[in-house]
Amino acid sequence: MLKSSIKLFKVFGIEIRLDYSWFIIFALLVYFFGFSYFPYVLPGLNKAYTAIIAIVTILLFFFSILFHELSHSIVARKMGIPVGKISLFIFGGMSEMEKEPDKPVSELLMSIAGPAASFFLAIIFLIIWLFTKNIPPINIPVGYLAYINLALGIFNLLPGFPLDGGRVLRSIIWKVSNNLKKATFIASTVGRVIGFIMIAVGIYFIFINNFINGIWLAFIGWFLQSTAYLTYRQLIFDTSLKGFKVKDIMNENIVMVEKDITIGEMVNNYFMKYRFGRFPVVEDIKNKKLIGMVSIHDVKTIPREDWNSTTAGDIVEKVTDKEIIGANAEAAEVLRKMSINNLSHLVILSDEKIIGMVTKSDILYFIQINSELH
Repeated sequence: MLKSSIKLFKVFGIEIRLDYSWFIIFALLVYFFGFSYFPYVLPGLNKAYTAIIAIVTILLFFFSILFHELSHSIVARKMGIPVGKISLFIFGGMSEMEKEPDKPVSELLMSIAGPAASFFLAIIFLIIWLFTKNIPPINIPVGYLAYINLALGIFNLLPGFPLDGGRVLRSIIWKVSNNLKKATFIASTVGRVIGFIMIAVGIYFIFINNFINGIWLAFIGWFLQSTAYLTYRQLIFDTSLKGFKVKDIMNENIVMVEKDITIGEMVNNYFMKYRFGRFPVVEDIKNKKLIGMVSIHDVKTIPREDWNSTTAGDIVEKVTDKEIIGANAEAAEVLRKMSINNLSHLVILSDEKIIGMVTKSDILYFIQINSELH
């Protein structure tokens, strides 16, 4: 499976990853600083120096986004909320928390940490700007970085979920109403309204020939409104699953294949018959000791003429810890684990024996039935 991001390093035990989409904003920044902004504001400067200044400015911009997200993550961990990684992508960054805050005050403190960090950097860059007025190659870049961090802090304080200001709004409503579902609905609705307004403004900019800014605003607006909707939907799922364990929703009637079965047999007797996208591979049907999984994509990598001489055990993909969940884990944890690791299934083991599986379809069906009965 192709990964959508690159691991860079770890800070305070938090993995920092760079999404491939970030290279789009990187290319735009290289063009803006290296070929447009700095050649205009620093005319006559040697091209090599201009390139160095542009690279340093882009790296500091990268640091500013990372510092903002690290502030969220560090406070979240102080509040008892595990944060496994931070992903930097085209629209900025995202701290991937393993669970949502369980108290309004935790969400409030975690939310304001990011904008506070951006304002802090804006002040630092502003001070450097004040002391370097006679050194344009330093003064101009730090002035721009002060402006960027100020804008980042202000933008994130807009009161629409999933922006930091939206989380602040949700924490206040949550505290006053003692109703997380209501608070999330209001904050995510405001977030969707802000997103649609940004899309409308972006379209207007496109019509008045401000194409780049228009496209950028429209994309950010689309991201905000779609994320706000998905967040509220996730909460509905979590609420529907509250009180249930993985063992309540897992499928125990698993169709398994033995490691010695050929790919040809597997295609004809399993993929074509059951129409599943993957099957667990075991040493023996009786002992159910799991070796790994074989998907239709794994089969496609094998030439058709080799199907009758290649076994499931030859192409099996070992199951990682990310694909395993305990039978007594909270049912809502299934969705979070699938989302974080970009999975559509999880397996449940007991002494290395597979005792169940759960897929996104299983969860959706369970939620549908549960909602119709209550």
